[in-house]
Amino acid sequence: MEEIVLHNKGHFDLAAELDLFAQQLTVPLRAARHQQLLITDKTPANVLALARLVLDATEPRTAAVLAACDALCRAWMPTAYDLLLYCRDRFDQKAGGDRMREKVLSLQDEADHAVYQACEDTGVPILEVPTGMSTAERVQWIAKRVTQLGITAI
Repeated sequence: MEEIVLHNKGHFDLAAELDLFAQQLTVPLRAARHQQLLITDKTPANVLALARLVLDATEPRTAAVLAACDALCRAWMPTAYDLLLYCRDRFDQKAGGDRMREKVLSLQDEADHAVYQACEDTGVPILEVPTGMSTAERVQWIAKRVTQLGITAI
């Protein structure tokens, strides 16, 4: 993905998207192994939703892989996630600073709808984070809600 986004070599393809999907399964599993609370910025459902936007989902092999990823999201995520914190903030396309998002900034509105739907399809409860907060305010808001819900770290 770094080659595609940062070095402009290649394009979004099934292998790259499947690699991202797999990372969203394995990295949180390893990170959560010795923790009681883990907050991440993506889930497998996020990656699936974006893959549906950047790939040709009418191509039979791609459609079959995306369907398998969808089935895995629906089966795995209710086991792995207690809650999804959903943030609808938009990134200013003129501000720069996040080169990993540059190629998909024009998809923000479409991606928001697709990601929310993919997350909702998993059946994991969703708590929407208010927009327009600073990072510090967002962290405080999330910590308060997570504590109120009894999802706490030791």
